[in-house]
Amino acid sequence: MTALATRFFPRASVEAIADVETFLSVTLFCFGGLLISVSIIVADKYMPGEWF
Repeated sequence: MTALATRFFPRASVEAIADVETFLSVTLFCFGGLLISVSIIVADKYMPGEWF
């Protein structure tokens, strides 16, 4: 992903690109957790039974 970032931001420093990659990794991880949580809440409406 670093090669792709340097193509879009040719003047960016290596540290800035590393910070952006870290931010994107954390963002995708949080989005995945949120998506799973919302999926469970929606599935709980339509599937009878106790989940927890």
